[in-house]
Amino acid sequence: MTATSPYDELTPEAIKASMLADLQAKGVDISTREGSYSNMLVSVAAYQLFKMYQQFPSLLHMVFPDETSGEYIDKNAAQVGMVRTQGKKARVQVTFTGTDGTYIAEGTTLYAPESGLQFRTTASATIASGAATAPAEAAEVGADYNLPAGSITALYVNVAGVVSVTNADAAAGGTDIESDADFFARYHLRRTLPITSGNKNHYITWATEVSGVAYASCIPLWNGNGTVKVVIAGADRGPVDEAVRKNCADHIEANRPIGATVTVVSVARRTIPLAATITLVGGYTKEQVKNQLTAAVSELLAKQKFGETVSVPYSRFLACLLQCPGVADYSAFTVNGGTSAVSLAAEDAPVVGTVTIT
Repeated sequence: MTATSPYDELTPEAIKASMLADLQAKGVDISTREGSYSNMLVSVAAYQLFKMYQQFPSLLHMVFPDETSGEYIDKNAAQVGMVRTQGKKARVQVTFTGTDGTYIAEGTTLYAPESGLQFRTTASATIASGAATAPAEAAEVGADYNLPAGSITALYVNVAGVVSVTNADAAAGGTDIESDADFFARYHLRRTLPITSGNKNHYITWATEVSGVAYASCIPLWNGNGTVKVVIAGADRGPVDEAVRKNCADHIEANRPIGATVTVVSVARRTIPLAATITLVGGYTKEQVKNQLTAAVSELLAKQKFGETVSVPYSRFLACLLQCPGVADYSAFTVNGGTSAVSLAAEDAPVVGTVTIT
């Protein structure tokens, strides 16, 4: 059902009728028929009032922002000293091969043929003994530029003497600008959680202030007195690369209370394989059931508390199977190779692994 505004009924015609009725109730002796002078004056005023009333619902987004409030999230968050984290550019080392003595200028543009994403060298290099290496930076911010090794293999403009170029290691450190949903979630936590003197919430706040970190949890005393572990993840609750992890660790180190020993770790993907022997509902295929089960279990895993050790009962996975529209019955179903609860560690980022339907 579509939400309605209390101002939806205040149309220009309704406002006009109310104004004319007030004039008549007060005994004003003027003609109010359609086309009369007084009717036209009231019509203009009613329309202007209508336009003003239409702006009222948007005021709620300004004063009480939510994840759909856009720039007003930034304006409200600024009042408590928060700013949206800006994206970062990915960095990578590239290797050129070719004729000795060939000079490769700073700012030389490279790109990955498959994606078309461009990088530019940030220092000059000269080929010696057949090769030269140079640092390069993505043309724009974004996680899309975290390309795998061997993907940056072309020059935007050929350089005489250069035979080939490639990246032996993956590009890393590229992060997206914080989305409205993520920024609002962080702002909401700041408003609702008590943050004082290096408590758990303070570490979570420091971690999520870093570009590329969308989720964080804090485990105090994880390795004895004075130790703190911070578990972080990206926008999809998946792992972050080493560059983001180090940026987060450095930021916390600069803000933490004196005496605390802090360890910052990224979550690691953990695949959970599923296997089911079922009876199909007529008209459905095994592939459709596979997709249905994958979606249902993925939703179940996404609902688990982030950064905490949890045990997911086998029965909840079984419920995911039985709710699939294409499943009439089952005779066997294993999760992670068994039929018992699945334990998830604080550093696990669980995802559905191989799904076998027979």
